[in-house]
Amino acid sequence: MDDRPADGIRQLWILRHAEARPTPPPGGRDRDRPLTDRGRRDAADLGARLASGRPPLDAPVLVLPEVALVSAAARTVETAGLVGEGLGGRLRTETYLSLYSAEPETVLVYLREVAGDPRSVLVVGHNPTVSHLAFDLLDDGSTGRDHLAAHGLSTCSLAVVDLAIGSWGEAATGGGTLAGLFAPPY
Repeated sequence: MDDRPADGIRQLWILRHAEARPTPPPGGRDRDRPLTDRGRRDAADLGARLASGRPPLDAPVLVLPEVALVSAAARTVETAGLVGEGLGGRLRTETYLSLYSAEPETVLVYLREVAGDPRSVLVVGHNPTVSHLAFDLLDDGSTGRDHLAAHGLSTCSLAVVDLAIGSWGEAATGGGTLAGLFAPPY
């Protein structure tokens, strides 16, 4: 079975980091906040679910990501690492300090520069960026868009968006369709 979407479709997995401690460690900054026990459990559960051998998240239309663009904050790096373990080390991770406080357009700039033309890419970041990015990628009236507008993405929640583009260099707002919205427990 071919696990890749049709030519002309790319899948973007948008994951908000798992639950983090509310305060940084002594002498640390906000971006140094580690995951809580619950956050580690949720991210590890998502990784285990992806490793289960079943269709990803029981949705046959999903294609496991090959590349992860990750904010350099401790909580996003830890989340990506735990999720990536479920992908058996086949997830190429690129970490960027500038994704810590990025606007959605900055994420799109990085997407447009992804090498190797993978069919599916994972972004692990922070709110409000990830919620706004998912919302902005969807067409007006798309399924799930109202939910994103009202609730955003909670910790360790995932939005998967199908983009009708031939390469990541064409990534832009609008035109996407929601392939799925997922949240813990996984």
